[in-house]
Amino acid sequence: MAVGLTVTAQETNFGVIGGFNMTSISTTDSSAGIPLTLSVNGSGFFAGFFVDFEVSDKFSIQPELTYSAGFKNGDSVNSITMPILAKFYVSDKFSLQAGPMLDLVVDETPQEANNFGLGLAGGIGYDVDENVLIVFRYSLGLTNRVNLNNISQKVDYLQIGVGYKF
Repeated sequence: MAVGLTVTAQETNFGVIGGFNMTSISTTDSSAGIPLTLSVNGSGFFAGFFVDFEVSDKFSIQPELTYSAGFKNGDSVNSITMPILAKFYVSDKFSLQAGPMLDLVVDETPQEANNFGLGLAGGIGYDVDENVLIVFRYSLGLTNRVNLNNISQKVDYLQIGVGYKF
C-alpha cells in the first residue's frame, strides 16, 4: 500500500531582498583545558532573490539566494547564503520564520578552513502591503569552520532587510 503527500501551492511570488548584515565569527580554543572564545563582528549588507511558495493562508516556504558581505578594519568576509524558511503567519501581516541556512564563504581561505556552513535561522517578518516586506532574523552557525585540534570556529549572521514581491 502506497501513501503519498501532495502539496499544492496556492500562489508563488518571486522577489528581491536586501539590507543590513552583521557577520559574527566565533573562535573557541580549548587547548589549555579551559575553553576561550573570541568573537569578531563585521557589518555590511546582503542582497539577493527569493521565491515564496504559499501553501495555505497561514503557511509558506521561502527559499532565498543572497550575497552577504561583512567588513571590519579593511578586511571582509564574502559569502553566498541560502536560507530556506518556513513562514507561519500569526496574523495577516506578521510571520514567524525558521529553517536551515546554508552558506559558502567565497573568499580565499587557508587549507584547514571549511568554506561550507550550515546554520539554523529564525526570525520575524512583517508584510507592509502585498509587495513590500520587512525581515529580522538571526542564523546560528552549527558547522565547525576549521580543521584544527582543540579549535572550533562558527559563523553567525544577523540580518535586517526589506524585500519586494513582484
